Amino acid sequence: MDTATPESLFTSELIAWIKDNIPLLNNMEVSFDQFNNGELAISCPLEPNINDKGTAFGGSIAALATICGWLFTTLHARTHVQDCAAVIADSQLTYHAPGKGRISARCKAIVPDTFFDRLNERRNAKLELTVELYSTGKEENSLTNIATYKGIYVATP
Repeated sequence: MDTATPESLFTSELIAWIKDNIPLLNNMEVSFDQFNNGELAISCPLEPNINDKGTAFGGSIAALATICGWLFTTLHARTHVQDCAAVIADSQLTYHAPGKGRISARCKAIVPDTFFDRLNERRNAKLELTVELYSTGKEENSLTNIATYKGIYVATP
């Protein structure tokens, strides 16, 4: 039985690999903040992700949400199949408010046993996730929910 947890696979080596293979994340200055108690959190500063209105660019919000869900799926899949790849199959993003500060994406979900069963059978496994996006306000500790992202990811052994 494999003893790896998604949190244990959240390593600096994996983060370096991601940044090397998805250069956009470097331009966005994405930080891979933490994976604790089943919640993955990543973020980026407003400055390189700003639009002509002085708020967070919608494309940056979408990219941050997409990568958060992708990484959540990848980490869970690799607890059962080390060489597993994940892809986005479908997504929907609803914007609630403008982002006026640092943008963060948070994903926390209960991964169903059927996801792992299919991977163990060397079959594609689907995972539906919700990523909540927040922005800091004038005060660094205040957070505003700026968007909700729903994505369907497929892990392929």
